[in-house]
Amino acid sequence: MKKIIFILLTLSAFAFKASAQEKFNVNDFTKYVGKKVTLCDTIYSYKILSDTLTMLNMGGNYPHQKYTVVVTGKEIVLNYDGLKGKHICVTGDMSSYKGRPEILIYHVNQIEFK
Repeated sequence: MKKIIFILLTLSAFAFKASAQEKFNVNDFTKYVGKKVTLCDTIYSYKILSDTLTMLNMGGNYPHQKYTVVVTGKEIVLNYDGLKGKHICVTGDMSSYKGRPEILIYHVNQIEFK
């Protein structure tokens, strides 16, 4: 019985965490800089800068994207064929580059294809 209660409490804690997540508004992203956020949107374009650095433009084509996802490191391997138009969710640290929102991801578990 204690195991069942523990499992139910654990599952409800995860459900509460998912439902309590704050909605992100790109217009006032500066209040999120330095915080971990989850963003979901469509990839419109991307730019491969090196084998360890790729920029994904989400919510619009560059230079009119809502925000950029900066994929760094060798751990994340993306299939670039067919990447455009994919809906993804990313969780990472919000930052600002030249006054534009960016989210930094370093690990595979930070990106989820929908």
